[in-house]
Amino acid sequence: MNVQKNQQLWETIFQNKEWGKYPSEELIRFVARNFYAAPDRKKIKILELGLGTGANVWYMTREGFSVSGIEWSEIGCNRCAKRLEQEGLSPFLETIKQGDYAEKIDEFADDYFDAWIDCASLTCNTFDKAKTIVEKAMKKLKVGGKFFSITPMEGTFGLFEDKNVGYHACMPVEGNYAHTGFVRYVTDKDIQSLYSGENYSITQFYTVKTFANDVMMNAMAVIEGVRNA
Repeated sequence: MNVQKNQQLWETIFQNKEWGKYPSEELIRFVARNFYAAPDRKKIKILELGLGTGANVWYMTREGFSVSGIEWSEIGCNRCAKRLEQEGLSPFLETIKQGDYAEKIDEFADDYFDAWIDCASLTCNTFDKAKTIVEKAMKKLKVGGKFFSITPMEGTFGLFEDKNVGYHACMPVEGNYAHTGFVRYVTDKDIQSLYSGENYSITQFYTVKTFANDVMMNAMAVIEGVRNA
């Protein structure tokens, strides 16, 4: 996978398209269930891997949490920071780091975050690289910290395995992911391998499916888990 080429592609996408401005219901449920009852929400620290243009960061800061994020798109980072400033939410933003989160995540302290989230961003990485990123992210969680990930599943229209591209990956030209560069889908077995480890485990996993004219346009795996030790 050409990381620089994918980065340039997403700069173009963010520059030419008004990207999502609001979070998914699945993320809202995860944050609400785990952290809305916190006595002081600002003490809850959440890290987003691949913040895009900041829809999730905006939501979490608006709810009073302390948020950090990593994004390789300069346009995405700038758009997020500008939105938070305009809405008076900057005090809840700890930091945004621009670059590849496989590297930038090393700049955060271990045992620091109460949660990390990924909303269809890890899918832009090969399986092996995604596993490395997940393992690094787990070290940044406090013991008992939570994680949340959304990623496309096998059977999603337009996704197929192109062995020239990588394991369970392709460069889709049809469907919801058309012309977005490298995309990797997962199977049930992939999920268990990717999100389970020596000191972390999945607590629940479910699938959200969208159909159009009997075609499964999108099958999104929603994975939640915890750092155990």
